[in-house]
Amino acid sequence: MAVSALIIRSMNMFFRVFMADTIGAEGIGLYQLIISVYIFYATISTTGISLTATRLFSDFTARGEYGKAKYSVEKCIIISLFLGIVLGSAMFFTSDLTAEYFLKDKRTAISLRFLAPSLPFMAVSACIRGYFVARRQTIQTSVEQLLEQVIEMGVFALAFAVLKPDTLEKACCTAVLGTTMAEVISFVYSIICYIFDIRKLSCKNQKADGLLRKMIPIAVPVMANSCLRSGLSAVENVLIPLGLKKNGSDSAKALAQYGIINGMAMPVLVFPTVFILPFASLIVPEMSEAFTKRHIKSIRHITEKMFRLTLLYSIPVTVIFIFFAKNICQALYHNDTAGIFLAVLAPVVPFMYLDSVVDGILKGLNEQTSYLIFNIIDSLIRVVLTYILLPKMGIKGMIIVIIVSELLNTLMSIARLIKVTEIKVNIIEWIVLPMIFIITPCMLVRFISVHFAVEIVICLAVYGILLLLTKKKTVC
Repeated sequence: MAVSALIIRSMNMFFRVFMADTIGAEGIGLYQLIISVYIFYATISTTGISLTATRLFSDFTARGEYGKAKYSVEKCIIISLFLGIVLGSAMFFTSDLTAEYFLKDKRTAISLRFLAPSLPFMAVSACIRGYFVARRQTIQTSVEQLLEQVIEMGVFALAFAVLKPDTLEKACCTAVLGTTMAEVISFVYSIICYIFDIRKLSCKNQKADGLLRKMIPIAVPVMANSCLRSGLSAVENVLIPLGLKKNGSDSAKALAQYGIINGMAMPVLVFPTVFILPFASLIVPEMSEAFTKRHIKSIRHITEKMFRLTLLYSIPVTVIFIFFAKNICQALYHNDTAGIFLAVLAPVVPFMYLDSVVDGILKGLNEQTSYLIFNIIDSLIRVVLTYILLPKMGIKGMIIVIIVSELLNTLMSIARLIKVTEIKVNIIEWIVLPMIFIITPCMLVRFISVHFAVEIVICLAVYGILLLLTKKKTVC
């Protein structure tokens, strides 16, 4: 999963660079507005049902009830298809209203209609992905996501070359056309993989009594969280350009500033999570199984290990971004402004990466209600701060919103995790020493006149050696 995620993220980064070169920062900003609405519908249609499929299959197989496990997944697939059709229809028929009254830009309407048909296919694919995560089979899902990324990029590049769109509206349509085609082909691949794999369970379907009662406590909190958080996130994304315009920027400049942060700096910031997210996904069935069997020591051991490794990984990423942000963004986008934003936002990296892992652990421990509450609080605060700060402070206000949000959400989740699992955090070994070990070479390497990529490699190599020399169990 990590290898495929690295390839996919690299391709996505290349895709972002290609889009920035073809449609510019303003086009990226308009595209991000469209995607913010799409993510709202997509998250609702996928998140809850995917986690439900993973949890139910893991719980039933942990008890040896394979027939019920198979039955539960099939029911989840049917529900996901129905959910995708309903949400896709809603998105299609409200596209004009959404563009005019919510996004405040009529150019987004056609792109929203192009994206709507992809939702049923996406929902079923996500459900099947949840099944494969529960089976601990990552090759199928990795290939599916890789295929999806290749098709999305290929269709956009081909459509852009053939159609040669002369407006930002048409350019965004070519981009979202690739997304829809990718979801359709990904769905076909997922169904084929599922049919072949489910046959390996040499058992007949066995009806699980009270299945709906089991599904609701898992799916509803996550789905409600997805609905509220994605909705508030969409509101926030709309308020950002509006707030920047109230601060004195014209429409084109506001979209360009928004595009630089959300479309350029943030993708670089989250790129290294390719080595974190696979563990965050696979930790759900592991924790669910341990929770079902009441293996308290295993839960505590896995939690401490994941917490420690995430910090040991995210701290050097943070420092590298602070020292080399301008070099990285200049190499990728030929844009120094994106580098400034990346350096300023870099300190939130450990919180951002920890949040992904902690959320996965909490989901596995049946703590999705807490997860829901924390995310709602976080999203509400983001919207309120965006509404208040951006008209007064402009782009600085947006930076403050991101930093406050990441700190608040992660700290609440960590506090709940510590209470549930009773883990102990070793601040010296997990935080202080790693910071010293990476800051020192980053300061010294600046006196060496070599390419910045070589400097980064040297810093990371020294960091790894120092960790190994001081205490082996710190990295094990």
